[in-house]
Amino acid sequence: MKNKIIIEIILTLIVLAGIIVTCVWGLNFGLNYSNHKEVDIYIGQEFENQDIYTIAKEVLENKKIEVQKVELYEDMVSIIVNDITDEQLESLNTKINEKYGIENKVESIVVTDVPNVRGRDLVKPYIVPVAISLGLIIIYLIIYNVICSKMGRKVNAIKTTIKAIVSIIGVQLLYLSVLAITRLEVNALTIPIAIVLYVIITIAIFVKLEKENGKIEK
Repeated sequence: MKNKIIIEIILTLIVLAGIIVTCVWGLNFGLNYSNHKEVDIYIGQEFENQDIYTIAKEVLENKKIEVQKVELYEDMVSIIVNDITDEQLESLNTKINEKYGIENKVESIVVTDVPNVRGRDLVKPYIVPVAISLGLIIIYLIIYNVICSKMGRKVNAIKTTIKAIVSIIGVQLLYLSVLAITRLEVNALTIPIAIVLYVIITIAIFVKLEKENGKIEK
């Protein structure tokens, strides 16, 4: 019991620290979710992302960049960087021309300003599905507890339901807190991982509930 209380205190402190860090510095959004520029360059032939990345790193030095192929025939490259000057763009174009024996003009390069993605916009598509699934979980717990009570089992339906909801929300808050404290990037994998944790904790709650009510043999 004492160890359980200590663990709960530690987890609570982590969540509180995560909330403070988020309020002060915000989450560390990855390059694709921050204000950045997309530099689209037509090469007209096959190329390797790593080669373009090496050239871009030489020109943009310590800036964080990402490189990806675009277009159906993958003969165009998109370089994602937080910012790029006219001089760097000129140098980048020159080096790519030399590498692939082409004669692109700087004017032919398309540079697009992409605004940052707000956290609320990132999670917005998942709010309704999660809310519906959480509502179904609550309904299931209520029905399950009612059935257990009618079968003569001593069950506190309200306490069990509240505990389940707190556990589900608590795990998500803990996950976000760890992201905030460690400054891990919020990227394309962040939401899928959160969903996996949501499913795992939900299954764990149901399994524990079954065990506590004697339906699963230890």
